[in-house]
Amino acid sequence: MKKFITLCIATLLLLTTAVNANTHNINQATALIDNAMQESLSIINDPALTTEMKRKKLWPIVTSYFDFTLISELTLGKFSAGATSPLGDYSDRRFTAKQQAEFTDAFTIHLGNLYLDKLNNDSQFSVQLTRTSAMKPIRKMQRARVNSLINKKTSIDYSLRLKNDEWRIYDIKVEGRSLISSFRKEYSAILLKNTPDELLALLNEKNLAHTDHNAEQ
Repeated sequence: MKKFITLCIATLLLLTTAVNANTHNINQATALIDNAMQESLSIINDPALTTEMKRKKLWPIVTSYFDFTLISELTLGKFSAGATSPLGDYSDRRFTAKQQAEFTDAFTIHLGNLYLDKLNNDSQFSVQLTRTSAMKPIRKMQRARVNSLINKKTSIDYSLRLKNDEWRIYDIKVEGRSLISSFRKEYSAILLKNTPDELLALLNEKNLAHTDHNAEQ
C-alpha cells in the first residue's frame, strides 16, 4: 500500500512538472509574438521612415521569427520531398530535396513581398494579444497558437512550433483563413498540370517582376 501511494505521488509530481513546463513553454510562445509585434510596430508606426526604409528594417525581423523551411514543406504537402503518400500518375511532381530548397528560398521572398507590400508611408497599426493555447503536438513537436487583434478589429492567429528550444511561427490565420492552406490549394492545382521546375520558374518570375517594378519607382 505504501509503495502504491509513493508511486501515485511520484506520478503526480511528474505530471505537475510536465504541466508547469508546458505552461512555461506556452508563455514563451506568447512572449515571442509580443516581441515580434513590438519590434515590428516600432518600425511600421515610425513617421520618420519611408516605405522602403520600413521594408529593409522589417525583413530581418520576419526571417528571424518565421520557420520558412517548415512553411514551405507544409505548403507543398503531398508534393514535398519528404512526403510518403502515393502520387500515382503525378509521381514526377514530387520535389527533390534540391528543388525543395530552391522552392523555400523563392517562396520566402514571395511571402515577404506580399507581407511588406501592405506597407506605405502612412501605415499605422496596433496589436492586442488576446489568448494563447496549446495545440496537439505533431512529429513530437510542441505547438501553440497565439490569437491577436489588429487595430481592434482584424483577427490574426499565429501558429508556432517548438524545436531545439526555440519557438518559430509556421502559419498565420487572418480572419480564420490559413496562409499555408491557401497556398497549398493554389500550388497543388498548379502541380497537377505542371512540374516542380515549372512552379519554381513561375515563382522566380514573380519575384523578378516585383524587383523590377520596385526599381522603376
